[in-house]
Amino acid sequence: MRSFNLSESVQALPAELEDVIVRGAYLEHSALELDRVRHDQIMRMESVRETQPSFLFLQPKETRVAFKVAVRDTSAELTAIDRALEINKRLSDYLRGCSEVLLESWLRTHCEEYRLGLAAGHYATDWEESLLRFNEYAHTFIQALGSARNMAPAGYDHERGTFSQATYQAISLAHAAAVKVESGISATNAIAEEHDRLLGKTVFNDPMPRLVQEPYADTVAQIASLPVTSAQMEFNRVIAAVEDLLVRELDAVRSSVRVSFSDHEGRTQSYVRDAWNQLHAHAVAHSVDTEHVHAVVEQTERAYMPSLALASA
Repeated sequence: MRSFNLSESVQALPAELEDVIVRGAYLEHSALELDRVRHDQIMRMESVRETQPSFLFLQPKETRVAFKVAVRDTSAELTAIDRALEINKRLSDYLRGCSEVLLESWLRTHCEEYRLGLAAGHYATDWEESLLRFNEYAHTFIQALGSARNMAPAGYDHERGTFSQATYQAISLAHAAAVKVESGISATNAIAEEHDRLLGKTVFNDPMPRLVQEPYADTVAQIASLPVTSAQMEFNRVIAAVEDLLVRELDAVRSSVRVSFSDHEGRTQSYVRDAWNQLHAHAVAHSVDTEHVHAVVEQTERAYMPSLALASA
């Protein structure tokens, strides 16, 4: 199983994706430096304000002007830094979005684990369709059982312990319906087994539930040899069991699978984010030349701010 491998991926990334990720790393270095400068500027502003003379309005004009200029200049510098940080944040978010789209496309081609995670999405649809067929089979089975149960007393030979030919025919139809129910359970469980086999060794592993396989066909076959009273009791028991399966158990299982596949979608998104985080951290640590941070950031702003403005419009 091939999962995301940082060291291999760094060497294999397409140039466009690598460029955007490295630019994001430069922006992070710039943001850290701006935060440091901002902190120093705040300290400087506090120092300036601490120098304010008492009763400033009574001080000579030169003193008043000098103090106001110092406050104004310090405040203007802080505003400029805040503006630079805002642009940095917007640009970083924009480049991350662009690079995640490029990365997701690349993972589809180069990461087997991610491809399997995406492919697993179709199992939810297949499973739901299989459940719909099973639901139809189960309702047909209940109707056939009810019909056979209602017909059983009519024409029953108490001396021989045999049902009428029509009742045997109804039981035969119920038996055929039971076979379909069992096949529907098997088909649904087969989808779950294939899903688990495919994803069992990946980060997307989340076992699908199974429907309990019951010997419905054998039970119906045995009913044909029971006395009429016992047969009707057994018909009622099986009907109640299948109805309970449809009303309670099936809804719980279906809900469980829907939640699971909703979580699965979140895991595919997390997979891309986690891969991006690893690549970004590697770029921050290994791809940034501190002497060129200012130049790269300026060039990045010129290259991407027009696209960012359009995206925000």
